Amino acid sequence: MLNFIFKSPAWILIMQSDWMTKIILLGLLAMSIICIAIVVFKYKELKKQQIELDFLFKNLKSVNNIDKLATIIQTNKHFIGNQFLINNLEDLKQLMSEKTDSNLTTQNFEQLEMLANHHIDKILTDSEQYLPILGTSFAISPLIGLFGTVWGLIHAFVNISSEKSADLAIVAPGIAEALTTTLAGLIVAIPAMAAFNYFSNEIRRQEQILLNITDRYLNILKFTYLK
Repeated sequence: MLNFIFKSPAWILIMQSDWMTKIILLGLLAMSIICIAIVVFKYKELKKQQIELDFLFKNLKSVNNIDKLATIIQTNKHFIGNQFLINNLEDLKQLMSEKTDSNLTTQNFEQLEMLANHHIDKILTDSEQYLPILGTSFAISPLIGLFGTVWGLIHAFVNISSEKSADLAIVAPGIAEALTTTLAGLIVAIPAMAAFNYFSNEIRRQEQILLNITDRYLNILKFTYLK
């Protein structure tokens, strides 16, 4: 396999290219490795979180009081959804400690909803970690590749002028060498763009489930505390 790669026309063009083209190709290679690592990591992370949130929301459908809610979320504290509700219950506990009675007013529910939205924002911010790298990669890698192509074309035309001939056998290798960076840039950009859009949609889906969990949580509180 390696022997086939090293003897391929593409590899020969790369080895014949100038130092600038090689630096650009090495940079794009490093960028692609980073993007692949991010894709693998984020896919596993978001898939795990999605399963945990779906499982929690399914269990919440049968919960109608705060005691049962507390029992459910204590079983797997490390789950993202359970930790989200634990943080919300801590907010509730803090609010109740400041009150003189055991009932909650409409204003109290608005405050709890605001705090819940704050926790959701924090989760989403953590989920979006490393996505800007994918976004930057798919935005700049074609431009880097285009820069390499322009550089290569200039280099090729200089060689043509020194040869004082525009014969196809002289022109074609230089142009092909120049286009390798554009191809490399697109190879980085297209998967990075697809992954960025996929993960963005998954995070939006995660946000919707968290909002649904928040609604269910507030309804349980209303059933228990609102008089």
